[in-house]
Amino acid sequence: MARHRGIDKKQQIRAWDTRSIVIFVFFIACVVGILTNLKVAKSEPEFEPESEEKIVEQILRLLHSIPNATTSIPTQNCHFASSEGIRSHQEDRVTCDLNLKIPLFGPDGLEEVRVGAVAVFDGHIGSAASEMASNIFLDKFLLKLRNSTEQSSNLKELLKSSLVTTIEDIDAEFSEVAFKYHLYSGSTAVVALIYNNHVLVANVGDSKAFLCSQKKKSHKAGAASLAGLLAKELTRDHNAHRLDERARIEASGGVLKFIPNYVPLLMGHFPMTRAIGDVPLKRYGVIANPEMTDWLSLTSKDEFLVVASDGISERLTPQEVCDFLNDVEDHSDPSLLAQQLIQKAFLEGSSDNLSVVLVPLGSGFRGPPVDDLSAVSGSLEM
Repeated sequence: MARHRGIDKKQQIRAWDTRSIVIFVFFIACVVGILTNLKVAKSEPEFEPESEEKIVEQILRLLHSIPNATTSIPTQNCHFASSEGIRSHQEDRVTCDLNLKIPLFGPDGLEEVRVGAVAVFDGHIGSAASEMASNIFLDKFLLKLRNSTEQSSNLKELLKSSLVTTIEDIDAEFSEVAFKYHLYSGSTAVVALIYNNHVLVANVGDSKAFLCSQKKKSHKAGAASLAGLLAKELTRDHNAHRLDERARIEASGGVLKFIPNYVPLLMGHFPMTRAIGDVPLKRYGVIANPEMTDWLSLTSKDEFLVVASDGISERLTPQEVCDFLNDVEDHSDPSLLAQQLIQKAFLEGSSDNLSVVLVPLGSGFRGPPVDDLSAVSGSLEM
C-alpha cells in the first residue's frame, strides 16, 4: 500500500508540474501580448496627420469667418515649384501675389498702390504651422494695411511695420492653438515685398531670399559679353553659429549640442533659434521676431529674386543657383526654370522638401520690368 501511495504521489507531482508549466507559459504569453500592445500604442503618433489637418481646417474656417476678412488665393501671378523630395510628406508652403492692390488714404484722398508679396513657409514636425501661416498671411497683412491710420506718404514704413506685426501675430495665434491642441509643429518664414522698384525681406529661421544680378561685363575684341550672375543674399540663417542668437538661447537656459560640420542643436535636436510655433522651445529663447532688411533699390542689373526653402540651400549655395539660372539657355518660362532648379537640388542629394519662387526682374531674361508686376503669369507645379 505504501508503494502504491508513493506512485500516486509521484503521479500527482508530475501532474502539478505539467499544470505549472502550462500556467507559466500562459502567463508569459499574456505578458508578451500586453508589452507588444503597449509598444505598438507607444509607437503610434500622439496626433495623427488627419487629426492635425482637421484642427488646422477648423481654425482656418474660424479665421476666415471674421468680419472684413478678405478671401485670398495663396498663389497668384507667381512662378514657383514645390516637391516632397525624398520625404513622405510635404511640409513646405508657398504664398505669393505679385499684384496686391492696396487702397490707402493719401494727401489726395483714396489711392490704390500695388505691392508684390512672396512668402515661403518651411514646416517641421508636421505641416500645421506652415499650413496655417500660408493660408492667413495675405489676409492678415492686407487687413493691417487697410486698417492703418498712417498716410500713404509713409507707405514703405507702413509696409515694413505691418509685415513685422503680421508674422508675430501669426506666431502668437498658432502658438495659442498649438498649446491648446498639443501641436508641436513649427515653421520658418521668409517674406519678400516688392514696391516701387524696391525690395524688403523679413526672415525667421533658415529659408533664404537672394538676388541674382548681372556681374560686370567684360570686353573682348570690342564686344561686351555678360560675365554671369552674382548672388546677393538678403537673409541670414538663424542658428547658434551666430553669436547674437547663441547668447539669447543660452541666457534663456537653452542647452546646445555641438556637432562637427553641422549647426549647433538646441536641446539636442533643433537646428534653429527662430521659428513660428515650436511652443515647447519658446522657453529656451526661440522667437518668431523677423529679422528685417532695409528697403533695397532694384536696378537694371537685377535679373531674379529667389525665395526658397532650405531643401534648395542644403545642396546648392545661392551663387550656384544664380550660376544655374545663368547657364540655362531657355528663360522663356520661369516656372519651368523653378522645376529644373528643384530637380537639380534633388539630384545633388537634398534630403528635404524643396520649394522655390522665381521672380523675373529684368529684361535680360525676357521677364517683365519690376514696375509692371501684373504682367507676370502664374503657375503652380507640385
